[in-house]
Amino acid sequence: MLALAAIKSEYMTKRLSNFPVTAALSMVLILSACGKQEAVGDVPSGEELAKQADAASAAIRDEAAAAEQAEAGVAAEAQELTLTSYTNALRGFTIMVPEAWEVDEEASDDNGQTTIAPDNGGKLTVNWSENRDNADMTAAIEANEEAGEAMTGVQVSDDEYRTSGTQENNNILDRILRQPDGSMVRARISYPTASAEQMDAIANQIIDSLALK
Repeated sequence: MLALAAIKSEYMTKRLSNFPVTAALSMVLILSACGKQEAVGDVPSGEELAKQADAASAAIRDEAAAAEQAEAGVAAEAQELTLTSYTNALRGFTIMVPEAWEVDEEASDDNGQTTIAPDNGGKLTVNWSENRDNADMTAAIEANEEAGEAMTGVQVSDDEYRTSGTQENNNILDRILRQPDGSMVRARISYPTASAEQMDAIANQIIDSLALK
């Protein structure tokens, strides 16, 4: 009897000691199943994915628009560059020049003036020459023709000749006006091709402003 009682006691002890482990395993399985269901429930629907894609596309468009506005701002700033009048009463001509550009005193005299852009190396030269027997104007036209396709010249009239093009990574605009006495006034502006977006409009404005007095 004592032996039987001992066996029962040992059996019950083992059963009771194993119970918590079994229960714990059951709880783990239940929680795991619940976790998987929640994960499935968190997957975005097709409509939500479409909204997310639209939002991403809108963000890209906004970024591109901001970049375009920044570039437009730089161009507008260049176009709004303050111009001031340079008049040579002795030689009878006037032209608008950027106020911030610096006068090259060594290259300037009674016949004209040279100014240089402090930021990008742009250069504007306007001067007068006697143009005896139309030699200076003829030489300027021939030099343009020798430059080939890089430069394009246009004989606007008997008294006006224009040139535009690119040489040595610089954009160039050139304008020649012949005065009634046969003398010649020439304006030439050059600037880095890399600055074309910022400089093209203002350069044309400057060249167009050349006038005889």
